[in-house]
Amino acid sequence: MMRYWFFLGAVLLLVQGCKTHRTRYQLVYRTNRGDYQVQAPDLRAVKVQWHPYTVQVTTAAGQKKTAATEQLWGYQQTDGTLYRLYLGTAYEVVQEKTLTLYRQSEFGEGATEHYFFSVTPDEPVLALNRHNLEVAFAKYPCMQDLIQQTPARNWLKADHKSYRLIESYDHCRQKAAGSQLSTVH
Repeated sequence: MMRYWFFLGAVLLLVQGCKTHRTRYQLVYRTNRGDYQVQAPDLRAVKVQWHPYTVQVTTAAGQKKTAATEQLWGYQQTDGTLYRLYLGTAYEVVQEKTLTLYRQSEFGEGATEHYFFSVTPDEPVLALNRHNLEVAFAKYPCMQDLIQQTPARNWLKADHKSYRLIESYDHCRQKAAGSQLSTVH
């Protein structure tokens, strides 16, 4: 009899330990002021269709609904991971500061990560490469110099919990703001 209770207890512990954690999602909208507004109800699934552009969600109760896409910016997992929807594709937000960095990850053997950026959270998402950076920052001579001088492999290195590309952009913005102030006097 003692073995039975021991075995039953072991099985219960095993079952409790194997309980699957389900990721939940919340839709994220951008207001006209540029603030994020996270929709309250948790969703079980978010499915994006490009043509025609629709976002299908599955509620916690299992109902499938079409989400309003006006001002829909993306979605957020309950663990805080934020995704931007752009042209029917989801991009994971790696870091958002004055510049936003995104990532798309492949899975399986030989998987790679692809990085993207947007100058503001509402501007187009562009592949992170030298040409796109030069075009995006054409009006920033400081950034042009840094893009030319910094090897591409260093753009995503982290300094002080921020990526070098973002730190460089912050530096150039501060430098430009300082030079504008000095020309006013």
